Amino acid sequence: MTGKAMMIFRDKRGNAIITGLYTALIIAVCFCVGIDVAGYGSLAWKLRNACTETLALMKIENGLDAGIRQKFEEFLDVQGVDPGQVTVTGTSKLVQRGDLVEIRAETVYSLKALRPLGHELSAPVQVTLRGLAQDYVRR
Repeated sequence: MTGKAMMIFRDKRGNAIITGLYTALIIAVCFCVGIDVAGYGSLAWKLRNACTETLALMKIENGLDAGIRQKFEEFLDVQGVDPGQVTVTGTSKLVQRGDLVEIRAETVYSLKALRPLGHELSAPVQVTLRGLAQDYVRR
């Protein structure tokens, strides 16, 4: 090879542009994944708030019934969570004062940031809260 042909192969003017583009791509993917992680945390926080409010009602009423379940769905709806995607279980009504009442809510959060790269990821969101029944039930 001649000296001029060797100069073409040693020229590195385009390396900085390519490196910059790859760096921008990696930063954009990390930013999108960070937004998904924040969305997961937000959904868990909203679900915990709805469970906290529902547990307060359950402690007063000594358990979970259809009316309290409806209130739970209203709490979710107010916070912008689809109640159809959340499953809730709890201690049935009419436990005695001082007995444990529990509510458990579960849903799935799908991570949307990696979907263009061909990866479909989802993470479960589970909240479990416990408290003591407050009223004495006469039978």
